[in-house]
Amino acid sequence: MKAGIFDMEHFEVAYTVIQLFDVPANQLVIFTDASTYERFTDLFKEDVNRFQWEIIDNTRGKWRFFRQLYKTARKHRLDIFYLNTISNNHLFYAWVIALLRIARVVITVHDINCLFKSRRSLQLRELVHHIGKKALIKRVSEFNVLSDTMVDYLREVTQGQMQIHNVPGAVFQKEQHPLTIGEKLHLVVPGTVDKKRRDYKQVFELLQLAEAQQIPLHITLLGGCVDAYGKSILQQAAALRSVYTKISIYDAPLVRQDEFDKQLNTAHFIFLPSVIDTAICFGIPETYGLTKSSGNIYDVVKHARPLIAPQSLRIPATLEASCFRYTSIDHLVDFLRGCMQRKEAYSTWQQRALASSNEYTIDKVRERNPTLFV
Repeated sequence: MKAGIFDMEHFEVAYTVIQLFDVPANQLVIFTDASTYERFTDLFKEDVNRFQWEIIDNTRGKWRFFRQLYKTARKHRLDIFYLNTISNNHLFYAWVIALLRIARVVITVHDINCLFKSRRSLQLRELVHHIGKKALIKRVSEFNVLSDTMVDYLREVTQGQMQIHNVPGAVFQKEQHPLTIGEKLHLVVPGTVDKKRRDYKQVFELLQLAEAQQIPLHITLLGGCVDAYGKSILQQAAALRSVYTKISIYDAPLVRQDEFDKQLNTAHFIFLPSVIDTAICFGIPETYGLTKSSGNIYDVVKHARPLIAPQSLRIPATLEASCFRYTSIDHLVDFLRGCMQRKEAYSTWQQRALASSNEYTIDKVRERNPTLFV
């Protein structure tokens, strides 16, 4: 089978898709742009040359970009075209798909309501997006979601008329860096600093309470600062004065892959102070864990780290055993104090994290998606 995989945004997720399709019977062609290709080289390293790459120029206008995408995809005579991220220009993608006439096209839906529940608008830009989404849906009959907690909702929205896959945002390759708790706990909050995705007030409240109770705690905000809000969090972190607690943050738009992996491998827990109800796409409401997935869930999987998450956040059942659910920051502080008082108990959390991640090996994910990975 000849499979084409397209992504210019969620390179970590596309990296997973490539690994899952990578069997001797398949030929893989990856369609991306130059900057995202650099991210792929960080992930694949010397193995990057094992695949065929189509680097599409996205700097010279939409028409040129989509003509190039169409021409390069057509010449490969693909059996399946896996579009891992479409966040704009839906009408152009629908046009390309219609012209290609490929037997199977799969689209990953990151925000279900954004794609399926858009409404007509008097604003031209929103109206064009709405028309494009409707055109795209008409031309695709297979969709993927990253979290199994989204499957039932998407099935309900599509009235059971679409084939739905559940390919997660990462697979586990049996590498866990074992840790012990020493003088300080290390929590990592992965992801770009974004107020629509994570509640950073919880981070600073946690630091304040831990400082007051003399709990040695280090929190790393492991993501780039790309806008004014990110800069304000950077300034707030720089202004923090403490004895027992510490916060680290990156004054850059992107954290390099080696640094990202290093920090996650030294995290005692991955901390997700997740926003539950949000609206990122034209104000359309989304609910994390139900209509929208958090890619950081799969940082947990990839690195086999225990997780700290709000009680109200839906997560896959396979991760529940390795997740501490907090109902308030006071509740979380009590848990962290207990971790410092009973440091030997942390080994149990590591074992649970390893067991959870072992449910996401390449073989197991393929087994759960037999109609996709043949």
